[in-house]
Amino acid sequence: MDSQSAASIPLLAVLAPKVRAAVLENAKRRTYGPDETVVREGDSALHLYIVATGHARIERADQGVVARIGPGDFFGELALIEEHDRTATVVADDELTCLLIPVWEFRALLQEHPELALPMLHALIARVHRREHHPR
Repeated sequence: MDSQSAASIPLLAVLAPKVRAAVLENAKRRTYGPDETVVREGDSALHLYIVATGHARIERADQGVVARIGPGDFFGELALIEEHDRTATVVADDELTCLLIPVWEFRALLQEHPELALPMLHALIARVHRREHHPR
């Protein structure tokens, strides 16, 4: 994914092109097959994940599937911000490619670019509203 394509991802769109390019340069790119587990509830949190292509479902042991995500969405930020284990399992629905941003870089980005907090806040609010309107 180049910096131009990444500009369409709300979380990265708020960054200046040079900063966005540096983030992409340091990010790992990983592809998961259908039904492959990306992260497991209870595991240690080491990366922020940004979905480049494909779709996944977010599952909680006590609730089943709580959400579905696709290109441009991200996950894993809460565990990194709050410094706790993963609160959900993420499983690829189809071939899923994610950009993985290491925890140290994610925290540095938040400190240096507080504007990242706004798209994260919007995503968190949307998640809360989805859960309120679609309880399991």
